[in-house]
Amino acid sequence: MPISNDPRTSGELFWVNLHPFLLSHGYQLRPRYNPKWTPSWLQPEKKIKPYLCEDSLNILKWRLLDAIRLKDGSKVVLKCMHVKSDELRIALYLSSPQMQGLPGNRTVPVIDVIKLPDDADRVLLVMPYLRVFDKPRFHCQGEVVGAFRQFLQGLVFMHEHNVAHRDIGLLNLMMDESVVMLKASHFCRPWTHDGCHGILEWRNRCSSRLVDYYYIDFDLSTWYPGGQKGAVALGKFGQVKTVPELSDTIPYDPFKVDIYQLGYTLAEVVMMYPQLSFMLALCRHMMHCNPNDRPTASAALAEFEEIVSGIDPRSLGTPIYCEEDKRSIWYRYDTLFERVRCSICPGRIEFLFAAIALILSLCFILSART
Repeated sequence: MPISNDPRTSGELFWVNLHPFLLSHGYQLRPRYNPKWTPSWLQPEKKIKPYLCEDSLNILKWRLLDAIRLKDGSKVVLKCMHVKSDELRIALYLSSPQMQGLPGNRTVPVIDVIKLPDDADRVLLVMPYLRVFDKPRFHCQGEVVGAFRQFLQGLVFMHEHNVAHRDIGLLNLMMDESVVMLKASHFCRPWTHDGCHGILEWRNRCSSRLVDYYYIDFDLSTWYPGGQKGAVALGKFGQVKTVPELSDTIPYDPFKVDIYQLGYTLAEVVMMYPQLSFMLALCRHMMHCNPNDRPTASAALAEFEEIVSGIDPRSLGTPIYCEEDKRSIWYRYDTLFERVRCSICPGRIEFLFAAIALILSLCFILSART
């Protein structure tokens, strides 16, 4: 039965209409997008404010929505796009089977493409659920080195395959949260698990297996099949507004813009941690006001690796501290395990665990004999 004074927007009703169709394809939307939805705060047995109810949260961009893939329970993101858009063409190209297996490919994988019923002009792209890469905050130098390396490798990969991203920024550099978050975060309020309570539980990246980082959103990207030589673009686009050559009338090199944007974004992170100041020289080189004086993506990666090679491996576990209010939800104290884990060189942690396991086993055997 239709809800009187339905609080859902027209963009949300697009997803409501697709709910049965998506369910038949193995994807379940949140309760708010069920055609039979009744707002939980209006149910007679509940006396609760809407802002305390998960199903009161609406989406900011109608083209994007999260879902659960029923066959494995994994969380995914659905994005509606035009079948003839460059965004779809580039996303499918970078995520094709022959490209996904290549080293350095840090572009978000496409899980599925769903053709819409009665709409030949649009499709839904299914991608893994990710979160912005800088939250939770970084805990030690080694975590930052791992993230920066993957983003630089990813830029090299895109440029080697003649794709200019053109909108590199904090909102388009993501991480796989599954190895960090103890429970999945909420799509609308990623600083919570359930969308209502501001309590988020996570483990540090260095306490987990390797975290994967990705580039997303190719809405402004351009693919130059003929190669980078002579490639030009127009338009003042992107999250980073300080790129000096951006223009609506004077052509510029989009690959050099990518270099600036990534350098600027990495600098935003570096500036928050005083212990990372050794990375600023690379960021400034990538942000040179003259595009011709900026390094290529591969040269920037080589410069980064040269900097990292000069770091004592033992210092990679040195904790770093973000210059923010300690009352922030992203501030918390280390557990004893986290302190021990970061004090050990990465190559020795498995040896330590094996030694501890052996000692405990021997203690158990000796105690059983006495």
